[in-house]
Amino acid sequence: MRKSILLFALVCCWNASAQTAREDFEKNPLLSAGKYFAYQEPATTQTAPPAGYKAFYLSSFARHGSRHLTKEKKYTEPLQILWDAEKAQMLTPAGEKTLKIATELYDRAKGRYGELTEKGARQHRELIQRMFRNYPEVFDDGVHVDARSTYKTRAFLSMAAACVELKGLNPKLNITTESSNADLYYIKYENEAYEQQHLANMDSVYHVADSIYIHPERILKELFRNADFVRKHIPDTRKFMADLFELHGISQSYDNQQGLDFLFSKEEAYDMWQRNNFEWYYEKGPSPLSGKHMYYLEKNLLNNFIETADSAINHSCRLVSLRFGHDTNLAPLAALMGLNSLRTATADWQKIADTYRTYQIIPMCGNIQMVFYRNAKGHVLVKILLNEREARLPIQSKTTPYYEWNAVKDYWKNTLAQISLP
Repeated sequence: MRKSILLFALVCCWNASAQTAREDFEKNPLLSAGKYFAYQEPATTQTAPPAGYKAFYLSSFARHGSRHLTKEKKYTEPLQILWDAEKAQMLTPAGEKTLKIATELYDRAKGRYGELTEKGARQHRELIQRMFRNYPEVFDDGVHVDARSTYKTRAFLSMAAACVELKGLNPKLNITTESSNADLYYIKYENEAYEQQHLANMDSVYHVADSIYIHPERILKELFRNADFVRKHIPDTRKFMADLFELHGISQSYDNQQGLDFLFSKEEAYDMWQRNNFEWYYEKGPSPLSGKHMYYLEKNLLNNFIETADSAINHSCRLVSLRFGHDTNLAPLAALMGLNSLRTATADWQKIADTYRTYQIIPMCGNIQMVFYRNAKGHVLVKILLNEREARLPIQSKTTPYYEWNAVKDYWKNTLAQISLP
């Protein structure tokens, strides 16, 4: 009982000390981009390991870096409305500015939909630089760096950027890369039957979400000179606003590219982020509306982390395991691991952001790192970082954020034992 009380107190202290999402946005409005937020190096300090412990193994999963939008229609559908308005001389000065920026974004992406941008490649070069600097003993001469990615170009090129940079940092590393369908069962697992079972009410759920969070009336007046044009040419005004907000978010994928921040008020930007945040909570998180366990889909990926770690520990392998994939796997993996209360289920839509915030979980180049430490007696501790910030687990530890590997493994295996997928 005393252990349970202590654990509860630790979790409460963690939540109480955190800023609200609104406070986050006041400090950094770019966070409203959510999953499109361009990765930034955290201004945090790392807790030193307990005396006598040295890092010996690192295992990670990273989302690809910043990219273009995945489909041409994501650009052309909102642009077509703006083009029609321009021809009809119905654009306000704000509308003309929006058209100019949306056109710039479209021109940058033509023929490259879904591909990695230069900024995205740089994010991974800089991330691996920090990993190398923070854990030099892990990347010692002769260590085997096993890097694997999904077959998507943006993930493969993220892996390539990191590995080329790493080879330059230490030419004596043994780096191997692989992008194979053989790894899809864990690195990009999909289960349509499970999703259909738990997301059957998706359309009605999103209809409610749109009505709560998306209110385009003011922006339409800001963009267009005549309400009749809006009625005749924009059949779905909420979708149009959401499309523009997506363009605003993806503008962070480039250097020296203006976004549409002038168009959205602080409240509108926050609500649009909440709408997108809810979508991830519902489809990949612990939402009661989808059965509370959509993150179960990362069972194979978490098991891969356990197996590779045990292999490195039990066989004294000099190894680094790097995995490169996508937000659709990173978000549920973080929840399945139990990081930072991400399994918290709430039916109160206004409380979702208390524990679940996309920009903290799946920014472009988002990543989970597990760093293993061992002392002279062979006792193993592990520290987990979510986007290079020390993460907390619902496990008692006298050395938080360092946890006994066996305790973490038992916690995860108990979770995995409860999962049954169709």
